[in-house]
Amino acid sequence: MIKLGVLCSGRGTDLQSIIDATASGYLAAEVSIVLTDKPNVGALARAEEAGIKNICVDRKNFASRADFEAELLRHLKGVDLVILAGFMRILSADFVKHYEGRLMNIHPSLLPAFPGAHAHRDVLAYGAKVSGCTVHFVDEGTDSGPIIMQAAVEVMEDDTEETLAARVLEQEHKIYPQAIKLFIEGRLKIVGRRVEIGGGKMKIKRALISVSNKIGAVELAKKLSKCGVEIISTGGTGKAIRAAGIPVTYVSDLTGFPEIMNGRVKTLNPKIHGGILAVRDNPEHVKQMAENGIEPIDLVVVNLYPFKKTIRKPNVTLEDAIENIDIGGPAMIRAAAKNFKYVTVVTNPERYDEIAALIKEHGEVPLDVRKTLAAEAFAHTADYDAAITKYLSEV
Repeated sequence: MIKLGVLCSGRGTDLQSIIDATASGYLAAEVSIVLTDKPNVGALARAEEAGIKNICVDRKNFASRADFEAELLRHLKGVDLVILAGFMRILSADFVKHYEGRLMNIHPSLLPAFPGAHAHRDVLAYGAKVSGCTVHFVDEGTDSGPIIMQAAVEVMEDDTEETLAARVLEQEHKIYPQAIKLFIEGRLKIVGRRVEIGGGKMKIKRALISVSNKIGAVELAKKLSKCGVEIISTGGTGKAIRAAGIPVTYVSDLTGFPEIMNGRVKTLNPKIHGGILAVRDNPEHVKQMAENGIEPIDLVVVNLYPFKKTIRKPNVTLEDAIENIDIGGPAMIRAAAKNFKYVTVVTNPERYDEIAALIKEHGEVPLDVRKTLAAEAFAHTADYDAAITKYLSEV
């Protein structure tokens, strides 16, 4: 877990958004220290309330900026990322160089427009129609570092500095934790004046395996378990995995709800679909997961009831055909395929060895492979639905 050091000069509302993001689990980090350059400011009280070490390094007590910054650096020793959250001082080139690529700031305008300490006043005086906020890495200039993220805010005809500032601040509280999360995940790369945002790693920690065709499923579960992946499963699949001595959590134990109606209803539950569909970069999604006891599901291995095989049987009844129309399976497949940015979906048993090897070597399945698997998954459910459509239109 990385350590954050936060520098503030005032109320600390951006600091609070970061504290909240760490408390919710959205940021895999800890705020190890909060430093202010003024005594008795709101940021100190917020840090104190959260149980975070907090110190006022009052600029007035130092003969030079060099001495002041040396004291800041002493307190920041061991910090991985320094966050400026309303810190109203220009830092020297030496300080910036010390934390090059690890010093982040947020500014209340859409940089490079309206840098400096009076952004809202300047926006209104210029008659700009759109303002916003910018998270950027700090360089030796004033509000001139490489831009990480921005959020736009419409300027209203009757806006004052105060009303505009309030709406911009709402966006600051959203995008600052998002930018910090990207840093934590190693997804930010400075290339000249630009910050490139990479796909990042999506480490596979939990897998849901629920298959009608069980060929290779137990062996896959065994390989995943050896990689430290938690296995979740349903009825027959779960029994086969457990019989092989592999730890498995039944879906019914996870959801707290039994499989009912002869298995028609088992995975259609927020504990399953919330874990699959959650946008991992969305603070509100992460907050709602925590509030509802939902944990992410990173790998979905599903194939469907054998509808085609069933309808090929001589004298098959309509009732038998209907009972082999899978509902929960396609829902999980489509959910995982939709969320391929974060989730790996596998519908083809011939892919098992490849996926297991990738997880063993890298701990994840690369984004380009996840995208290919998602396309295969949608094709799989489309073919399945087409077969059902054809059968019902002809029966």
